[in-house]
Parts: sequence; structure tokens; C-alpha cells
Amino acid sequence: MPVPVLRGPGKGCSMDSSTKKKLLDAEAIARYDPFSSHNNIRVTATYEDGSGEGELIVTRESLNPHGIVHGGCLAALADSVGGWTASSAQHRTCVTVNYAFHFLRPAMGTNQKIRCRATPEKTGRTLSVYHVSLTDDEGLEVATGNFTFFMMDKRLNGTTPERLERTADES
Repeated sequence: MPVPVLRGPGKGCSMDSSTKKKLLDAEAIARYDPFSSHNNIRVTATYEDGSGEGELIVTRESLNPHGIVHGGCLAALADSVGGWTASSAQHRTCVTVNYAFHFLRPAMGTNQKIRCRATPEKTGRTLSVYHVSLTDDEGLEVATGNFTFFMMDKRLNGTTPERLERTADES
């Protein structure tokens, strides 16, 4: 996974003294992660403490026959946000090796977005473990899980837009 373009603090970006937020260029990520883009999943921010956030924009195609957001969409959201967050934190690519996921309550199709927060539990040279929490529009937690990522030796490419564009053309 190539690196997304990191943006500094911007409009609507809250910062406190302990954790600085870095906004991510969702369009840049979409070029390298067509699965997430196709499924309306977007990584929105990473933080200096190694955590990150993202969201699923709920559409008719996200729903199961009962009008509830499909469990596969929720798991894909958690995996994508966790993986991009782990990669961003260590500037290395990663792949998922294991996860345990718990559905706590239905994520109703009336939601506009499902949000995901990924928090590191262990960041290591070979394995990183992230806890994820998914919430609906009302802030109710709908699912949680733990994801283990194998951190690959391949470094992420540079973070400047010029380098990202050059890499996109080369692939």
C-alpha cells in the first residue's frame, strides 16, 4: 500500500497538546485502494499516537436484505481503516493476518455514515495489533474488533503530491 498524502491541520481539525491530527488525501488513497473506494470506505485521518479514523458512506448497496448495513461492509471498513492506520504509523506496507470482530447491535440502513476508530494495542517490527470501534450516526457502538497486521519490509513511498503522482503513473 503506497502512502496517502498527509495534510496538516485544517478547517474542522481539532488539536490538543497530546495528539496531533493529520488529514489524509482520500483521493490519493482511492487511487491505490480501489476496493475501499468502490465500497464507499474512506480513511479520514491519522494521529501521531498511531491511531486513525475512517468512515463508510451508507448506500443502498451497503445493506443486507433486512435493511441493515451488511456485516461484510463493517468488517471491510474496520480492516481498511486499521490497515491504512498501521501503514501510516510505521511508513510501511502491511497485510491482515488475523482478526476477531464482534457485532454489538444492528447498524441500521437509515444511518448516513458508519465511523471507525483504530487504536494501536501493539506496534512491532513484524506484527501490529489494532483495536477498532465502529459507531453509527448517533454515536452508538455497533461493532468492535482486534486486527493483527503483518508489517512488511516494503517502505511506503514519499508523501509529497509530486512523488505520489509519479508513483501512480509508474504502477
